[in-house]
Amino acid sequence: MKTRGWRADLYRLTLGLPLRYSLVFGATVLSGLLFVGPAFSQPTGAELTRLAEQGENLYRQKCLACHSIGEGDRATGPDLAGVTERRDQEWLIDFIEDPAKMVAAGDPIAIQLLAKFNNLPMPSLRLDADQMEALLIYLAHPEEAAHHEQQQLVSEAVGNVTRGEQLYAGSLAMTNGGSPCIACHALSGLGSAGAANYGPDLSGLYTDYEAEGVMAVLESLAFPGMEAIYASRPLTETERLDLTAYFAQVAEQQAPPASSLAGPILLGVVIVFAIVALMGLRRFKGARQPLVDQVRKQRGMRA
Repeated sequence: MKTRGWRADLYRLTLGLPLRYSLVFGATVLSGLLFVGPAFSQPTGAELTRLAEQGENLYRQKCLACHSIGEGDRATGPDLAGVTERRDQEWLIDFIEDPAKMVAAGDPIAIQLLAKFNNLPMPSLRLDADQMEALLIYLAHPEEAAHHEQQQLVSEAVGNVTRGEQLYAGSLAMTNGGSPCIACHALSGLGSAGAANYGPDLSGLYTDYEAEGVMAVLESLAFPGMEAIYASRPLTETERLDLTAYFAQVAEQQAPPASSLAGPILLGVVIVFAIVALMGLRRFKGARQPLVDQVRKQRGMRA
């Protein structure tokens, strides 16, 4: 009996307990996967494409103004190509939901990004769970959205340049009561009246973002200083089109590049040097002639 008890204790210590712990651990992991799961499931096939298309539309409306995918960092934000591989999904969700909270909490990545991109804080995008999932799916699989024709963000209608200038300068009021752009931004062509510096100079806005990007900026206006003004006073589509047309005209009227002035500048330099050389030659001849006469006279005397 004692032998059997000794053997039973040995079996329990060497095999029984480890086996039981393994079963408990496996059951715990399995239940976690079944009942908790990842933040978002990973769709496939048509569902993946559908979500990627929705995410692309959100990206173009809310992200395109400050970010690119595969075109390099901008002054306003990092390139988002591969961001779902560089950052944990939970971190991305928290950051997109409330970037300011992440900075205030001392998150090192959030603080580093803020410092790298000119201390320009990223606003909250105010996405619901479905929108968040679609955006992250698109950032992870941007190629999926190319399976179908992209939704046109910019209307085929052409804005009115004159109305756009009036909206910018404030001589034509915004429909929903928003402030005119000139109150905060500078713009070439408006003289001292267009030299406000609370916000960035918008002279190169169209050059940097083109029509689609400008429309996206004017639709979301997702910048800390502008959210308070336009959150409840959004621009209408007609106003966005008119302002975009005006910014396009400003871009066309920018000063010519320095290379186009090279010819006149070079010609002016040549003329100046020619005048200086001619004056110097005359002075040289005036100073040299008496010496020449003196030498000739001396030679004549010796002869």
